[in-house]
Amino acid sequence: MAKLKWSFLGMMLFLGFWLGFQNPAQASPLALATSRISGVRQIDTAIEVSKTGWQLADTVILANCDHFPDALVAAPLSHQLDAPILLTSAEGIDAKVMEEIKRLGAKQVILIGGQAVLSSQVESDIENAGLNKPERIAGYDQYETAQKVAERVESKGQIILANGEQFPDALAISAYAGVTETPILLTRAKNMPAATHQELTSLQQKGDLETIVVGGEAVVSDATLGSLTSVQRIAGYDRYDTAAQVYEFARDDLTSPTTYLVTGENFPDALAAGALAAKQHAEIAMAQKANLPGPTYSVLSTPTESPVNVVIIGGLAVVTDQVKAMLEGTMQPTNLLAGVTIVVDPGHGGPDTGALGATGTYEKNNTLAIGLNLAGMLRSAGASVILTRSKDVTPAVGTYSELSDLKARTKIANDLKADLFISLHNDSYSNPATTGTTTYYSSDSSVAVQSKAFANCVQSELVKSIALPSRGVKDANFYVIKNTKMPAVLVEVGFISNPVEEKLLESPDFQSKAVMGIYQGILKFNGY
Repeated sequence: MAKLKWSFLGMMLFLGFWLGFQNPAQASPLALATSRISGVRQIDTAIEVSKTGWQLADTVILANCDHFPDALVAAPLSHQLDAPILLTSAEGIDAKVMEEIKRLGAKQVILIGGQAVLSSQVESDIENAGLNKPERIAGYDQYETAQKVAERVESKGQIILANGEQFPDALAISAYAGVTETPILLTRAKNMPAATHQELTSLQQKGDLETIVVGGEAVVSDATLGSLTSVQRIAGYDRYDTAAQVYEFARDDLTSPTTYLVTGENFPDALAAGALAAKQHAEIAMAQKANLPGPTYSVLSTPTESPVNVVIIGGLAVVTDQVKAMLEGTMQPTNLLAGVTIVVDPGHGGPDTGALGATGTYEKNNTLAIGLNLAGMLRSAGASVILTRSKDVTPAVGTYSELSDLKARTKIANDLKADLFISLHNDSYSNPATTGTTTYYSSDSSVAVQSKAFANCVQSELVKSIALPSRGVKDANFYVIKNTKMPAVLVEVGFISNPVEEKLLESPDFQSKAVMGIYQGILKFNGY
């Protein structure tokens, strides 16, 4: 009888242990302090932003409340002059805006945009109030106006290029642009306006120019970039992932414990937020009306980047209290992997090329491409993602050795107490006909049972997605999966030594399929 009792208890303990790693991970609430800056209209929200950041100001920047590009490109000028950005209608200065100008004690107003966005009546209203004759920075359209603002700010060897027909990307980088006083130029998706091209050409002729392109091919195509020689693109799967990528890019320059949360939808309330965020060296994150998108949740929950408090810009019609509750941790966001921390390890890098293909392709390039894409997809599902490398470098510090490299990758995962670790590789063998996909786990790992289950999930879904022969799940003592303290797998996506698979492994289409398969495997392991 006693034997039966202990068998039953043992079975129940095992079942509980099994369910513990098979069921979906519960999101770790953010538990952030929140507040809100808002007004009845976008004009009023901008006034409240001004009151939050400025007690006094010699100069005020005035932009149209409905014409978003002007206010966004003004963020660097705002920081340079320590001037808040206020909004008004084209027909004249709103009475409350004039009250705010007087409260600030400003004597100078700079109008951004031509007569179509801020009429001559606006100028008359300013002069009739006893202020100096306003300065107007304007061009024929938003592209030329952005050029004129850029000339006024003066580039210090860096320029930002964003789409001039949509607002989210320029808004996402406005705080960074402001604090670094980097001008923002605007372009169309498929062709570059003459004014933008002229300014870029002029800046290149003056010396080395670094261009930061915000957004993917759909909003700023490579074809528009022409002869630009030093280009860094910050882009994600969508506007929210792009904003999250900007958040990570800018964290060394924007170190405030406060983050401003703005809408990524079609509302103008956030137009003045970039100026305030830049003044306070604060980051900007982006939300939907009633939800925290996965990439936003990810950056706000990453330990090294997490803010202490979040200030929501705009009223309930813009960002609901449901989002506020998600920030405070009283409600869970609707993201499949919210609260899950995943370390993505693109194998090799830097001096270690990894395996070589028959035509000279490098394993390290293939693993990095898959790793970056996988990180973006996981963030879109709400996971907090850490890459062991995001470019062609080794994570090892000091003198390079293979062991120091492997230890550095393992340390990243263990120090972060990650929930999952996935290392990406290409296989190689002396027989070029050898083919297929393999996923490894280590039986010597402290969590070997979970790692094996994780490997089975990844292998089955990856093979479905990329349609290569399955070589199965195998046990191996690879350093990074043996010494990590969380479920860990090493994936050999295909054989770079096989001429057919070599071409596949460097193909963006195949890489996307591999990413989807690994992603589905992670979801499967988490119970979906």
